[in-house]
Amino acid sequence: MNIFSKLKDFILWLVLTKKCKYCNTLITKNEDLCADCKEDLPQISGEKCTFCGAGKDRCNCKKHRMDFDGITSPFYYENGIKQGLQLLKFNNKSHLANIFAEDMAKCVKEDFNDIDFDFICYVPFSPFQTTERNYNQSELLAEEMSKRLEIPVKNALVKLFDVKTQHDMAIMQRKGNVHGIYDVKDGFSVKGKTVLLVDDIMTTGETLNNCALIMKIRGAEKVYCVTAALTVKEKKK
Repeated sequence: MNIFSKLKDFILWLVLTKKCKYCNTLITKNEDLCADCKEDLPQISGEKCTFCGAGKDRCNCKKHRMDFDGITSPFYYENGIKQGLQLLKFNNKSHLANIFAEDMAKCVKEDFNDIDFDFICYVPFSPFQTTERNYNQSELLAEEMSKRLEIPVKNALVKLFDVKTQHDMAIMQRKGNVHGIYDVKDGFSVKGKTVLLVDDIMTTGETLNNCALIMKIRGAEKVYCVTAALTVKEKKK
């Protein structure tokens, strides 16, 4: 194959293909989702548990109350959604924040439609994480949601020090791992405010819970959470 044939094939490839909006798999131009995402997109549908955000059919939280006042998510952390969020978080695919924020904003409008939020904030990085990573994916999601919900986003929280990364730890270790590492930023007031707290994924809820708790301690009235996806334990049979 000569260089002109290769160039022709490359141009055809550019013209005729694009990436699945969630998992980044190559698809044809006239599609939005790959075959796997079309077949098994892990959307959270139907009535949701107000404690953990899972659908009632998959909820296994036993009404374990957190310090936040409610949570909503569009997806379970599975299949193509898991792949897409890992690309956003670890592979510099920052454009995916725009995709996931669209679904997250829709959930907020549906599930928190009667709540008047004062501002949006997000789970912060530590100074070390900020230098190590090109961006904070939760901050990107919050900024994109702010555009869609017309609610201001504020840099309200700080991470005081680094601990072992949550996704590297067993579930039972995660609660103590994040205790006391977040605070409200010096000079920022959350007193009497109703806050929408953004993160990319909820696994055990301990990160969101600690952020919500410190805001409540500092005087916040209500703290609601939204994530792009959440994990659920399988129900014991």
